[in-house]
Amino acid sequence: MPRTDVAGTFYRHARVGLRELTGSNGGGRWGPPGGFEVLYLGRPEHSIVIEAHRHLVEASEGMRPELVGPRDLIMVEVDVTNVVDLRTAEAQRAVDLSTEVLHSAARDPEAYAECQQLGRAAHQLEAHGILAPAAGGLGGETLALFPAHLPINEHPSVLGVRTWASLPPDPRRMRLAEGTQSG
Repeated sequence: MPRTDVAGTFYRHARVGLRELTGSNGGGRWGPPGGFEVLYLGRPEHSIVIEAHRHLVEASEGMRPELVGPRDLIMVEVDVTNVVDLRTAEAQRAVDLSTEVLHSAARDPEAYAECQQLGRAAHQLEAHGILAPAAGGLGGETLALFPAHLPINEHPSVLGVRTWASLPPDPRRMRLAEGTQSG
């Protein structure tokens, strides 16, 4: 698995007041339910807005953006080593993950199973995390950190918090509207 170091500002959205940078073992794209903790971050900011729409609206039948309550956007400083780097097509081929799997719908059981298998292998090999293209597209990146393997000096730190009174507009829909107007 190709490795890299990652530094810079990442983001996450969370319930208002939940500002701790802890992972969850509840299951996600890169960690199986009950397996090991994963802390999900992303960049740039628009990719977090997309993920909020994917997980809070699209993954729940009948949900609408205006029904989502306030959320905190947490800005995080990251400086980690030993991260599995899946950003290139070559790296994705090397671990046998297709673009369709990486960009699948939130909570797609088949796609998640493939990603979780890679997550288990990376965790077992004591990688500090996985850096992959954001599932929502538009050039974002997802950083899935494995807190159990992070040395203390590599733990991310909160730079600031901004509260969304309501869910910001979905950048994917804005992009579609721009394409329709110019086409």
